[in-house]
Amino acid sequence: MAVYSGKQWEMYLALESGNMGTAETTNGNFVKLDVTNVSDLDWGSVTHEANLRTGQQVKKSTDHYVSQKGASYTVGFEWVVSHEQGLQHLLYLATDDSASAYEMAGNYTSGAYVHGSDPTPMLATVILVNPDATNDRLLTSCGLNELTLSLSSGSEGGRLVASGTFYTGYKPTIANSTVAPSGTQTAFVKSLYDCTTSTMDANAVLVKDFSVTISNPLMRVGYQGGNADPSEYTRAGEVAITGSINCKYDANSDNTLADWLSGTAKNISLGDGASIDFDIPTAIYMGHNIDLGDSEEGVFVEVPFEATASSTGKAITIIAT
Repeated sequence: MAVYSGKQWEMYLALESGNMGTAETTNGNFVKLDVTNVSDLDWGSVTHEANLRTGQQVKKSTDHYVSQKGASYTVGFEWVVSHEQGLQHLLYLATDDSASAYEMAGNYTSGAYVHGSDPTPMLATVILVNPDATNDRLLTSCGLNELTLSLSSGSEGGRLVASGTFYTGYKPTIANSTVAPSGTQTAFVKSLYDCTTSTMDANAVLVKDFSVTISNPLMRVGYQGGNADPSEYTRAGEVAITGSINCKYDANSDNTLADWLSGTAKNISLGDGASIDFDIPTAIYMGHNIDLGDSEEGVFVEVPFEATASSTGKAITIIAT
C-alpha cells in the first residue's frame, strides 16, 4: 500500500466567471500554485453532536449526528511566488481591485455577494489535488480572508512569498476534479534584491525583512438549498493592513522611535516602482524593537506598522506586473 506524502498535494486556482455558487470548470482559467506548503480543509465547523438517549448507558451509533449544513471551510497555503497570474489573482481577491496597481482606499466598500448572482468582484474556485486522484477537494466561490506578502534576506533567497487563507461557505466536492490547468503562467520571480528603493518617511533605509498582511474577512450569511449553502457573503468587518519592516539602525532610521511615540503617520515604500512595489502612504508605527545582539552585521531595528487612510486616500498600493 502506497504511503502518501504531503508534498504530493497540489493547489489549483481560478477566478469564477459565472454566478456565485457555481464552480469554475474551464481548464484555461486555472493556474497551478506550486505551493511549498498547503493544509487540508479545516473541518472544524462541521456539526458532530452526540446525545445519549434513554434505554441504555452506552451510546448507539444512531445517537451521533453529523451534518455539513451551515458549515464553512478554510484552507491555508504558502507559495514562493513563481508566476504573475497567480500573484495577481491573490491580490485581486485580497483587495477587490482588478488590476495592478492594486489599491485599497479609506472609502473601501465591499462588493455584493449573493448566491445565484454574478458577484462583483469575482470569487474563486480552489482545488486541492489529492495524490490518490479520487479525493480531491473542490471549493466553490472562495474568498481570500487573509493574504501575507513577505520578503526576507534570510529565507527563500529573498524571494517574494505569498501565504494566506481561503474561505468558502459552500459544501466542498470530494471527488476527482478532472481539471487540468492550462492558463497562462508568466514567470514572476522577484526578490528583496529587486527592490532598488526603500524608504521610511522619505529617508533611505537598508532593509533586511519586510512583510505586509491584508486581512479582509469574508463570512457566510443565511442558508439556501439542500446543503444549506450560504444565501450571501458579507465583508462587513474591519479591513486591517498590518506588517513590519526590519532595517539597519543608523542615522536614517533612528527617528523611527520618535515617530512611533508621537503617533504621527509616515510613508513606507519598498520596490522598484515598476514591476514590484509596496507603498503605505500613512503608516502608523506600532512599536520599535532594536536587536542589540552580538551580530557582525550590526544593529537592526524592527518597526511593526498599520496602514491607515481616510476618504479616497490610499491605505496601500501594490504593483505586481
